[in-house]
Amino acid sequence: MSLIDQKGGFVVSQLIQDSAIYIYFQPIVSIRSAKVIGVEALMRAHDKHNEPLSPIFVFDQAKKEHLSFELDKYARTKALETFKPLLDANKELLLFLNFESHLLDSKISFDDFAFCSLANDFGIPPSHIVIEIKEYQIEDTERLKQFCDFYKDRGFLIALDDFGAGNANFDRISTVRPHIVKVDRSLVFNVHLNFIHKEILKSIANMCFNIGALVLAEGVEEEEEILRSLKLDIDLFQGFWFARPSATIFDKALVDEKITHIGARHTQNVKSSMQRKEILIESAKAYTHAIIETITQKHQPDLFAFLKEFEIIEAIYCIDAQTGIQEGNTIISADTNEFFQPARNGDNHALKEYFYITKESKRGNYLSQKYISRASGRMCRTFAQKFAHEGKESILCLDLKVQTL
Repeated sequence: MSLIDQKGGFVVSQLIQDSAIYIYFQPIVSIRSAKVIGVEALMRAHDKHNEPLSPIFVFDQAKKEHLSFELDKYARTKALETFKPLLDANKELLLFLNFESHLLDSKISFDDFAFCSLANDFGIPPSHIVIEIKEYQIEDTERLKQFCDFYKDRGFLIALDDFGAGNANFDRISTVRPHIVKVDRSLVFNVHLNFIHKEILKSIANMCFNIGALVLAEGVEEEEEILRSLKLDIDLFQGFWFARPSATIFDKALVDEKITHIGARHTQNVKSSMQRKEILIESAKAYTHAIIETITQKHQPDLFAFLKEFEIIEAIYCIDAQTGIQEGNTIISADTNEFFQPARNGDNHALKEYFYITKESKRGNYLSQKYISRASGRMCRTFAQKFAHEGKESILCLDLKVQTL
């Protein structure tokens, strides 16, 4: 009979007694550094019939047997022991080490977690150990911060694990100031097709960069997920696409080949994006030249004709180059409603980026980043071009339609 079928049996104590707990490793890669920078230690267990047991089941059973701390420490000991030969072979390698984060609320002494003593026992420098914490499992924010500070002061690295899962608290990133934030698979999944997830990932990445933390995308399974994450300046990855967890060392040649492949595709994507931007700028210059010529030559120019001729243009409007005040109403092709309304004659654009950058620019034009248009609620970019007419300077603005992904 399998241990998993025993009701009321001491499953975890038996696993520890029988040394039936094993460590698998999964590589963590950096595309820009073009190498594996670390491995995560993952616990695996088998019953007496050598049938695999779910790690979730084992840890849940440990709670029932009041052995969570003992199991956690035993698994970490096995992980450090198994990692030591890998570190001997690669002196730069990091070990990403999980522990039962909810135990922090139990007021166990920080020293009792034994990260320092275990690292010392195996001769592993603390700077090569990344302690992974599931912050959403911890209720006491102050104790979480104290734990992280305690081990950071002793040279360990801190990672927030599965960030974005459960009730993840964004404030805790700035409170804990981890070295690494591991973004949960739920946010990375199909990020290339999900605009909301892309924006959330972008926000997490920006927040982390502002406090000096690296971002790691967990559970990547699709090439496009990795490429989209790279576009958001996320550089560290872990997931099946690179390698599955294994009891044996991963195939380094295969992982290196995949890193090289992704790096080449990303480089090509960047080049293509730059080319598209250059083409867009040149096209926008041509649009504005034609519109400005019409404005300067005709008393009542028909700007609606340009919306029909150039489908990419969503809106056309002019701004006084000195004051930022709009001259005339916006000509727009999109449907509007009570919430999204185009700017009107006399509205002030002085604090808008496309105004003040164009005003000060020597080349006299500017292409903005993508943003949500307040005129239509759709994603757009604004191309602004300064021009002179009848003794005064104005700025012609074109809102250009863009795809959300």
